[in-house]
Amino acid sequence: MRKYYLRVVANSSKNIIFIGFMGAGKTTLGKKVARRLALPFVDVDAEIEKRIGLSIPQIFESYGEVHFRALERTFIRNIAPDFQAVLSTGGGLPCYQNNMEILLKLGQVFYLRRSAKELVNRLSKNKAQRPLLADLSDDELLDFVIQKLKEREEFYTQAHWIPDRTQQHPDWILEQL
Repeated sequence: MRKYYLRVVANSSKNIIFIGFMGAGKTTLGKKVARRLALPFVDVDAEIEKRIGLSIPQIFESYGEVHFRALERTFIRNIAPDFQAVLSTGGGLPCYQNNMEILLKLGQVFYLRRSAKELVNRLSKNKAQRPLLADLSDDELLDFVIQKLKEREEFYTQAHWIPDRTQQHPDWILEQL
């Protein structure tokens, strides 16, 4: 994959990176912050889809999760040092290999923490679009989210910032930069 070579002049010299479980609001908040800073917004999953020419569910179905995780890793490793943007990662990206270490060096990392119940409420509306959730019943979805949050928490909590619900607003994020 090609490296990004776009240069942007803004207040911060590093990327702003949103991590957290799927459905946590990384893309929504990321787009708002990017607009306020006049920086490009990069959704890692969307970029992988664009470059590979397949949707995330199609990548999972055709090549499996291990291949998808390798694509994520390649993507973040190839971000040029002088690229400046607001990034939204997939929920599992920080939890594989040393991806979290890479993210922490790329910029200011914000973990958007949500409760399992809140995530299930948000995710149940579009399970079919998420390969890891598509075949789960509502009860299985809650168990899955609880288990994955337990597994991923050690990675997510390495973020520079873990704003509480009242702080998950573009204004608070910008004040921290």
